Amino acid sequence: MSHQSPTQGSPSAPANPRPRTVDAVSKLFFVILGILAVVAGVGMGIWNPFLSGAASVQGTDIDILFGVALGVSTAIFVIVEGTLVYSVVRFSRAPGDESDGPPIRGNTTLEVIWTAIPAAIVVFLAIYSYQILAKIDKLQPDALNVEVRAMQYAWQFYYPDAGITSNELHMPLNRQVHLKLRSNDVIHSFWVPKFRMKKDVLPDRVTETLLTATDLGTYPIVCAELCGASHALMRANLVVQSAADYENWLAGQTAAKLQPAATSGASPDAVAQGKQLFAQSGCGGCHALGDANAAGQVGPSLDGAGTLAATTVPGQSAEEYIRTSIVKPAEYVVTGYQPIMPGAYGTTLSEAELNALTQYLLAQK
Repeated sequence: MSHQSPTQGSPSAPANPRPRTVDAVSKLFFVILGILAVVAGVGMGIWNPFLSGAASVQGTDIDILFGVALGVSTAIFVIVEGTLVYSVVRFSRAPGDESDGPPIRGNTTLEVIWTAIPAAIVVFLAIYSYQILAKIDKLQPDALNVEVRAMQYAWQFYYPDAGITSNELHMPLNRQVHLKLRSNDVIHSFWVPKFRMKKDVLPDRVTETLLTATDLGTYPIVCAELCGASHALMRANLVVQSAADYENWLAGQTAAKLQPAATSGASPDAVAQGKQLFAQSGCGGCHALGDANAAGQVGPSLDGAGTLAATTVPGQSAEEYIRTSIVKPAEYVVTGYQPIMPGAYGTTLSEAELNALTQYLLAQK
């Protein structure tokens, strides 16, 4: 007489029963994982391999904020990925195990925890970010005012207190500078990478930003918004100087501005004024001209422009040709170049300025 085995007709038990989800091994692992997450988070937040040292007060604060966010993100990444790898390795299905997994209805405590912790992190980062923003946007009473003009494809800096214009931004060390930015044509973006500052420059409104340099040196200013064919060449320098050197530079600029008037009586010398306008209007961004230390390659070279202009169009004077090329650049396009020069100079330059720029180019023999 045969007898039925007690397990006959029931599913066979797995050869290697799954370990309990919460046991001593799991607890030890998560303790170690938590320690690793804290160490990795603090290390990445302090070391911050993605950024070198900032050269401004605002940049330093932004770097600290970035470091905090990076550290928190690193800790979360270690915990999530560590838990995933541990679960795959320790709780994976054994070969030949065809049984159903244990029914899991959920864990209210766990769900509250993994909802509350991310919410708390987001609120913390939001509050901290607002504090940093409020700090770097606080205007100081002794701030130096500078008006920034963007144009295709150059930067122009006007110092209203001194009444001078420069194609470089000079600023004294450890003194706040209040920049007011506006575009003459399209949307540009004023970016100083070492200062961690990037601001859109718009044609229909004034945008503002504050900078306080902490390190002496010369730093590149870059346009970070595609603004036309010579976008990549739209660069300038930000020069950080000691207070004494800055005052000397300012005095030199003021003297250079007054010098033409002193040598020619009541009106400024047209050629000297034209040379200044050539730099201020961004002409060197596209054109090469040795006398102005310009090395632009997008447009034709202007060396010898005064001589060439007299023979380019039969029956037309050199002065007429140069003036037309400035106010109506599409009228005469040199072979091998594209008609990309902005046509706004006829309205942005006054009649006197247009005459001075024309006389300066006529003098290039």
